[in-house]
Amino acid sequence: MRQLLLIFLISIPNFIFSQFTFSPETQISDNTTGYGRPRMAITANDIPVIIWFKEGSSQSIKISRGSGSATFSLPTDVVNSDLEPTGFIGPEIAAKGDTVYIAFICGAQNNAIMLKKSFDGGITFSDTIRVSPNDNAYKYSMPNVAVTEDGNPIVTYMKCLANYTNWEQMVKVSFNLGLSFSDETDASAIAAGVPCDCCKSTIVSQGNNVFLIFRNDYNNVRNMYISKSIDEGLSFTATQDLDDLNWVINSCPTSSGNGVVNGDSIMVVRRNAGSGVHQLYISNINTTDLQKSYFKELDPIGTGLQDKAEIAGEGSVYGMVWHDNRSGNNSCYFSYTTNGINNLSVSIEMSDSTAIGHKMFPDIEYSNGKFFFVYKYNTGHSIIYKELDLSNFNAINTSNNTEKKLLKTTDLFGRESAPKNNVPYFSIYKDGSVEKKVIVE
Repeated sequence: MRQLLLIFLISIPNFIFSQFTFSPETQISDNTTGYGRPRMAITANDIPVIIWFKEGSSQSIKISRGSGSATFSLPTDVVNSDLEPTGFIGPEIAAKGDTVYIAFICGAQNNAIMLKKSFDGGITFSDTIRVSPNDNAYKYSMPNVAVTEDGNPIVTYMKCLANYTNWEQMVKVSFNLGLSFSDETDASAIAAGVPCDCCKSTIVSQGNNVFLIFRNDYNNVRNMYISKSIDEGLSFTATQDLDDLNWVINSCPTSSGNGVVNGDSIMVVRRNAGSGVHQLYISNINTTDLQKSYFKELDPIGTGLQDKAEIAGEGSVYGMVWHDNRSGNNSCYFSYTTNGINNLSVSIEMSDSTAIGHKMFPDIEYSNGKFFFVYKYNTGHSIIYKELDLSNFNAINTSNNTEKKLLKTTDLFGRESAPKNNVPYFSIYKDGSVEKKVIVE
């Protein structure tokens, strides 16, 4: 006997499950010009600028700039091979308007942390500017960069002794558009333990407040932390453990957290495997006292590994991307909201589902109602770019439509599928409601 068991009924805004279409994919680079971990920034007039690491005998950092019509300039070197750019988690890029900064490791100068800047939207760049001290007693790695509201760069990097001990998360700020930098500040010193030695930190700024998000190591509990500065990054006076689950692991997981300003809070997404499952969690962190309002799974998968999460957004619109291996190979997924985190969409495969092999290291930006994406198609030896314009379907889907019409059924991962006996599934209706069901045989 077949019985239909209705597990629960929830109402979800209609736009979350509306059918929408990503833009056609654009290939930015191939095997000849490299395809290592692409990063992206959006400049004035919503022009994307993409950088990536070209591996091989003549390593360099490549750049390609969009035209505004889904076409891109041919890849060129923004950091030449004679500087020996290196690092397995770099480089990074940030922009505000047409001010663009790139932070990278210069292997030709004892792995110094360097900066290049552009004031014309990434068309031309300055000579390299040294950020880390010129001191061979230390090693430097994993730089990151952010831009303040007035266009100044903040750079963070890891520092250790020459024997790779005594790791610190350092922050340096500039008040003259990168001409010079403050003395370095250890933003991790106020946290118990030491920073995880191969997890890049992330900077978030809001007025005079600067926040550093980093993975800490306290007796092999490797949770995500946040430290706060109220003097534009010159000193850090408060810190907080962000995770409810203690992730105990005796080696660095090479997994960073990312955050974005959310009004008087910071939305933070990161990986934690304290439950035994390597999955992503999201929290909203109060900028005043660093207390989180929740610690929730972003997209539960049960088994597998989720990682390399990025987040972007503003106002009430936020989007997150990551890669995981739920389908056997790594693919890139996307989840978003236009009305608060409780209305977060089910995950959607952002990378090309018809492409065979691994799709990895996604990045995301948001501007003027549009999400911008880039990812590495590892098996295809290429970098792929695409967009998602929210305005088209948000405008035509309203909560006033109460027609109870089935749109589709999906599995618990958001993939369209036909109902199967004894396997829970979602029925998604035109009025925005969702029913979770299982047919018991």
